[in-house]
Amino acid sequence: MRFKRAKVVGSAAALAVIAAAGSVTTVHATEDGASPADGSVGEKARAPEKIDSRVVDKDDSHIRIELKDKRQVSLTYAKDKGLVERHRPAEGGNWSSPKTIHKTKAESCQGIDARAHGDTVAVTADWGRYCSDGEPPQESVAAMGAGDLTEWDTASSKGSDGWPPAKIYDGGDRAEFVAKGPHSTTTLPWKKGSGFGDEVTVYEPIPARFVGSWRAEDGSHRVTFQQAAGGKPATGTIETLQGQRCLGSGVVTKKSADGVELGNFTVREGAETKNCPPEVFEHFYQVKTTESDMRLMELGKPPKPVATYERTGD
Repeated sequence: MRFKRAKVVGSAAALAVIAAAGSVTTVHATEDGASPADGSVGEKARAPEKIDSRVVDKDDSHIRIELKDKRQVSLTYAKDKGLVERHRPAEGGNWSSPKTIHKTKAESCQGIDARAHGDTVAVTADWGRYCSDGEPPQESVAAMGAGDLTEWDTASSKGSDGWPPAKIYDGGDRAEFVAKGPHSTTTLPWKKGSGFGDEVTVYEPIPARFVGSWRAEDGSHRVTFQQAAGGKPATGTIETLQGQRCLGSGVVTKKSADGVELGNFTVREGAETKNCPPEVFEHFYQVKTTESDMRLMELGKPPKPVATYERTGD
């Protein structure tokens, strides 16, 4: 996910772009589930703080919340402007001047999320064509304000499904937006005083018993699995050893404790041929124990083996 980080300062809403495109740090979990991002990024994992704000009013294009100290914060989708923020003191009185904390002319989605712990406020908002009719967003922003709320940090992205609501930590000094996919978790961290950091993506590992090279029993081809590492998910490479030349690779995901699936396969040399690759969504690889041969299974009730592989010394 590519994103832009910015800081909005003062009532004039001067937008200072801090990074044209946020860098993405990718790490991988071990098979036992341990990872440096299992609840925090680069910090000791702690339970998130309790959200102590309350929603005063809300509709598809607006939300107003009250903080623990009774101040109020208002966020609104403004047509052809973007996301506009205002706040007012606990004793009431005048609202601050409207401040555009994210500029866009895109069509807004339904709803804005805003929540706080103490004086730290976390916001998520989304835009996209037909988004208000239920289509996925095409543009999203995560925003954080703290203290007197005159400055806001934002991280905007395009081509993503947006961010779930943030979790706030350490009394409001730190927050994380965590997006969980089927086989990976991406965390966008924020710190008071320094703003948003780099995204960190943790890929689900495949069972260790699959890692390495396997030769088909009939000698026709070889399959090699590599564990998630170096900014990439687990991958599988298939190379034919006789007949039609086919060399390509794809992404491998865990199906079960003894099964993995291969998808997004790209042929780099030659052309597709039998089992290079197996038909997607119709087959999976199975290794029942660390001492077992590998089998290519065709889905069915029950699944049936269509090829057998022996581990090689490669």
